[in-house]
Amino acid sequence: MKIINALEIQRITSPNIHLFNSFQWLKVIANSYGIEFFAVSDESNKHVLPFCLLEDDFFSSVKSIPFGDYTLIKYPDTFLTEALQFLKETYPDRYIETTVVNNTLPSVEDYTGINSGFLIRIDINRWKESRDWKDAYERNIRNALNFGLAVKVSTSLDSLTGFYKLHEQLRIKKFRKLPQPFHFFTNIYNEFIIKGKGFLLEAWNKDTLIASWVILECKDILYYKLGASDINTLHLRPNDLLFRSLMQYGSDRNFKTIDLGFSGATKTYEGLIRFKSKEGGQKIPIFHLEYFPEGFDKTLIKKRTNYLNEITKKAIGTEDIKIIRQTSNHNYHRFA
Repeated sequence: MKIINALEIQRITSPNIHLFNSFQWLKVIANSYGIEFFAVSDESNKHVLPFCLLEDDFFSSVKSIPFGDYTLIKYPDTFLTEALQFLKETYPDRYIETTVVNNTLPSVEDYTGINSGFLIRIDINRWKESRDWKDAYERNIRNALNFGLAVKVSTSLDSLTGFYKLHEQLRIKKFRKLPQPFHFFTNIYNEFIIKGKGFLLEAWNKDTLIASWVILECKDILYYKLGASDINTLHLRPNDLLFRSLMQYGSDRNFKTIDLGFSGATKTYEGLIRFKSKEGGQKIPIFHLEYFPEGFDKTLIKKRTNYLNEITKKAIGTEDIKIIRQTSNHNYHRFA
């Protein structure tokens, strides 16, 4: 095992390189939040485990990786075990965490793991061959079309701004969370969309944008990374229409898979999982693995979470969009 830098990751064509451990995605996070990335690699550079070193007022950590849905998928268990052990030996005094996609909980010495959520993936070939759609879902799509909704594919910066307005309001009003700063999305735009590796999928009600999804491409996979809707127009079923449109887009352009990303394991995510699974999505567990160095005070993790929650609550409570944006710009890197 060895440690390589982010530029060396760019030169590797490993089978376990996907969107969230690609050089392009790491570059987005690095440019947005000033985070430097490295990776553990085997000697042949066949497999890589990206990570970064984080410091805050509470503790030092190794994270693999922040602001991504998962780190490893389609990896040999031997590589995961050796890579995590290598990190533990290299950084024995740091808290270490990573997320991996697997059908069973990986067993790595000195690491604890929990099922933190699920990845939903749709095989486009299976989607094309199946016509066993639920009547209620088909009715939702017909209703959306009858309401006059239209779907557009866009790569314009104006469309990104439109998406962000929906995203910002959804985060603030529904979830009471800080939205990620706009420069995070402009970095996604610059690294993916203007390079032909992504687009915005939009639902319009006449001249009004009511739903927008950020779709990114890596190899033969389409990634539904971010979505936002006007909560006052959900009865028009724009997201059902976007879902079907994304499937058709992928099918027409010979993509193999739709990756619908992370959904949590708690009860609050059950509706989202049903929505993502309605066209035959496969649900695969995402496991969160942690290493606690000897003498580590685990209460610091909760204290850190409480601190970030307090920052969020204080900003959202002002209901002043300038203060909320300023708080996000100055503090969102702390959520890494």
